[in-house]
Parts: sequence; structure tokens; C-alpha cells
Amino acid sequence: MKVRILIADDHKILRESLIILLQQEDDIEIVGEAADGHQAIQEILRLKPDIAILDISLPQLNGLDVAARLKQDCPDVKIIILTMHKNEEFVARAYQLEVNGYVLKDNALEELLKSIRIVQAGGIYLSSKITSTVVAGFVENFNFKKGKPELISSREREIVQLLSEGNTNKEIAKLLNISLKTVETHRSNIMHKLGFKSITDLVLYAVRNHIIEP
Repeated sequence: MKVRILIADDHKILRESLIILLQQEDDIEIVGEAADGHQAIQEILRLKPDIAILDISLPQLNGLDVAARLKQDCPDVKIIILTMHKNEEFVARAYQLEVNGYVLKDNALEELLKSIRIVQAGGIYLSSKITSTVVAGFVENFNFKKGKPELISSREREIVQLLSEGNTNKEIAKLLNISLKTVETHRSNIMHKLGFKSITDLVLYAVRNHIIEP
């Protein structure tokens, strides 16, 4: 039986190239693709792939927040992060979310194929450039302990990203299919929790915490 895969990456050429290359494998079937985080969630919930391959730097909702949502709403789907980011913060958050694989783009195809087969067989795959020593170090240094609550909720992180990307309250309400008043309430709560007075503070927070890319 073929492994059913969905690929989410905002770089169209890379995404299409990966699809062409992976489809050449006899044991792999590409069932869907997505260009942003919200589309990724919609398509994964609709298609129920065996594995979702997610870039971290997705617009509207980044790949790690997509992973967090999927762990709640679609826990049977295995997740492989495919990214250029070697930063300890990113790997630590992926570790906290218990993703099934973390692959670097600089040698993507060879490692991606290996990771797909290992993950589908029930294993965990970590890129060869990220050693177990590094993993142990960042988990301790950044204090990403399993179950530790974040200062803002996953929905609030989503709204922080959309606000930081320049969306208005009205646009966010439409994107998330919620009322304008709900968006305004979330925004007010976020600013209060974080102690911010301006959208500039919020954008800086989003960059520092890798919710958006600078």
C-alpha cells in the first residue's frame, strides 16, 4: 500500500518539484498540497493523508502551529517538518509538539525519502545534521518542557501571526470564519497578556518568537 502524503510549502516551485520527485517512488502517493497554513489544515482534515510534510515558514499560520492544531484535531496524521531552519528554538518546539520527523531542506530529497519511510513504519526521524547532543542541549536551555503552558493560546498565536503580517481585524475575521467582535476581543486579550501598547511591539514579539519571519 502506498504512503499517502500532503505537502505544504509556500514556495510553489519547490513544492511542485518535490511532488514530481516523490511521485516517481513506487510506494508514495501525493494526495494534496497547500500554500499556506490555513489551507494545509483544511486539506489535511479533508484528505486524511498518512503523512503531512510541513514547511515552518507558511503564511497565515506557520508550520509549527499547524502541527499543534493537527495534534489536537487529526492526531492520526504523522507530521514531518521540512525546513531550512537549524535554530535550536525551532527544533525544540517541534520536539515539544512531538512531530514525527524534522528534515533540513539543504539535502531534502535523500533525507526526505528516508524520513517518510521511517515515519510511516512508526519511527522518529531527525535530520543527520542535528545530533542527539544538540537536542539534549536545546531542550534544557530553552526550557521547552512537555506540557508547559504557553503565555498565549494557539488561537492567539494564530491571530498574532495574521496581525503581524498586516491583516486588519476584518480580514482576520473573514480568514478564521469568526466574528469581528471575537477578533477584537482576542486582540485586546493578547495585548493585555503581553503588556503591549502598540502593533509594533506585537510584530517584534512575533519575530523574536519565530511566529513570523523578519
